[in-house]
Amino acid sequence: MLRWILLILVLLGNIVFWVHLFNRINSTGLPRKQIKLIEKLVVVACFFVPGLVFWSDRIWLLNFLGIAKNTAELPFVFGAASILTQGLAIGSMGALGWFSPSWFVARYRLKVPPTAILRTTVDRTDLRRELGNQVFSKQWVESLGKLPWNQLHLIETTRHEVRVQRLVSNHDGLQIGHISDIHLTGFMHFAFYREAVDRLMATEPDIVVLSGDLIDYDKCLDQVQPLLEPVAAQLGCYFVLGNHDRRLKDVGRLRAMLVELGWHDLGARSKCVEFAGEEIFFVGSERPWFDNPARNQHELETMNEREQASLRIGVSHSPDQIQWARNLELDLLLCGHTHGGQVRLPWIGPVVAPSRFGSRYASGWFDCSPTLMHVSRGLSGTHPLRIACAPEVSSIVLRKHAS
Repeated sequence: MLRWILLILVLLGNIVFWVHLFNRINSTGLPRKQIKLIEKLVVVACFFVPGLVFWSDRIWLLNFLGIAKNTAELPFVFGAASILTQGLAIGSMGALGWFSPSWFVARYRLKVPPTAILRTTVDRTDLRRELGNQVFSKQWVESLGKLPWNQLHLIETTRHEVRVQRLVSNHDGLQIGHISDIHLTGFMHFAFYREAVDRLMATEPDIVVLSGDLIDYDKCLDQVQPLLEPVAAQLGCYFVLGNHDRRLKDVGRLRAMLVELGWHDLGARSKCVEFAGEEIFFVGSERPWFDNPARNQHELETMNEREQASLRIGVSHSPDQIQWARNLELDLLLCGHTHGGQVRLPWIGPVVAPSRFGSRYASGWFDCSPTLMHVSRGLSGTHPLRIACAPEVSSIVLRKHAS
């Protein structure tokens, strides 16, 4: 029994290593074609490498597991195995020991929100009842949507009341509408996206933030204006772009469309807005996919403006920019990109997430003092699977004190 357990741990450690590599590759700014090629190699290697090693050493393995009865008893350790098998075992166990502590910490953080989160309410709607056949645009997507636990057809409107330490009394009750990873792909019906936007606007936000990945294909550009035209807020609408927006032939065209609709491009420059006699500072990061030298210089030039603001709000596509936010001493960082892991396993939660932190910041709230970070599960994606991971739009209400 102990030998079987050891073998399972080796195989588990092998998976842990390749999943970590998969997540890390997806956090880089490499071109999409390169990432997809590496993804395929990683998936193949995850299964092929241990299979090849154990097949080449199959006689030893059969003896080790006690399946072969006609050979002498082997020692419990891997000493009698080939160098390849020993290397796989040591490497896999090392990966399991190295990455497991952070993984367990991540599970705890996903289950236990920071004390700054005063209360959260969730309004879940089944859009198949609301919209009928206007949820999916493709038959194969509709078929996937019928899989058990696939929550493609749901929308969760989450309302979070959060305590911000430096918040002034004049800003108590300020509401931020946060939407991320809309992913206009043509897979979902336009009515699905419009319903999500309408639900966001029904929260009556003072500020609206879009944290990247609005669109995947040029053919969907004509949906941008009718989708976002109704979006407005008294203190403005702000956006950054993400890695999927970079797939467009002309990303500048998308930026121009959003600016024409009245949105502020935080990928280009920061913004300071006065509200109730106090300044609110907005700043964005599109790294590692877009790195604008002029934008970086502007970040330095507005240092005094940022330091004097009573509230500092950052927007990035990925939670990987958390250290950037902490360095700027931002009060809030709003981001997405990870889709909540997109597949959440029972008792385990998300495993795969395109971040250098893995699934540590898959979704939810994280207190990374002095910055409080919200990672949205997003709305859609290029892979129409949302296993126990419903799409969401969020309303964030800022509080000075617990009420």
